[in-house]
Amino acid sequence: MKQRLIVAAVGIPVLLLILLAAPVWATAAMCALLSAVGCYELMHAVGGEEWKRLWIMPVFAALMTLAVGLGEDLIPEVGFAIAAAAFLAVVCAFGVAVGTHGKPGAVSSRTVMAGLFAAFGLASGFACLVILRDISPAIVLTPFIGAFMSDTGAFFAGRSFGKRKLAPAVSPNKTVAGCIGGFIGSIVGMAIFHLVVKTWFQLDLGWGNILIMGVMGSLFGQLGDLSFSVIKREFGIKDYGTIFPGHGGVLDRFDSVLFVAPAYLLYLFFVLA
Repeated sequence: MKQRLIVAAVGIPVLLLILLAAPVWATAAMCALLSAVGCYELMHAVGGEEWKRLWIMPVFAALMTLAVGLGEDLIPEVGFAIAAAAFLAVVCAFGVAVGTHGKPGAVSSRTVMAGLFAAFGLASGFACLVILRDISPAIVLTPFIGAFMSDTGAFFAGRSFGKRKLAPAVSPNKTVAGCIGGFIGSIVGMAIFHLVVKTWFQLDLGWGNILIMGVMGSLFGQLGDLSFSVIKREFGIKDYGTIFPGHGGVLDRFDSVLFVAPAYLLYLFFVLA
């Protein structure tokens, strides 16, 4: 617990400084780095040391995050660049798999799939944070509030009232009461966010949208958490990494945010369009 508090005390101010005070490119750089580390963590979790033969995949993940997140601000022909990077990533991954098949230390298809998913799926999730930051420094906070407040509500509700397990085969500690508490926590968090940004940033999303985003934050946050827990259970690992002492790796800390950020971006696109 002490480690978790220390990391939170240092990490949260740094995160807020980057998201709120620094230029958009700083958020993009942070997300590109997180995407690369997350790609490594996923490949290492699935294939162990096989990831070393696919060391280029974290690079693709970082580049994909920058290309999607910064878009035309970075690359004029962004569509062509993304298509080219995707093609090269697939060719590199399967080229290594074909070249090493049947040999000691061969790269398995599951490691290839993990690398490609990370390079595209994880990168897209982190890129959505960059796009939200480009819309507004306040808006980029919403995925963190929705996801983390859901975690907080679930923790306290589950600890106080949790008896019936939610998905014991996936995450033994999650309960139905915790799930409900997660929705309450996310809605409360978004309500506080609404009151703050309405006063300080003159941003008014409306109570209806805030309520919907609160529900979405918990729904997609819990789904993200459970999704990455399935992978951990299948491959017998406790945490994806140790980059955040007491919290685990990038995927342990940002699993829910990676689902919430794209959901919020899509919702806001239709609402604000």
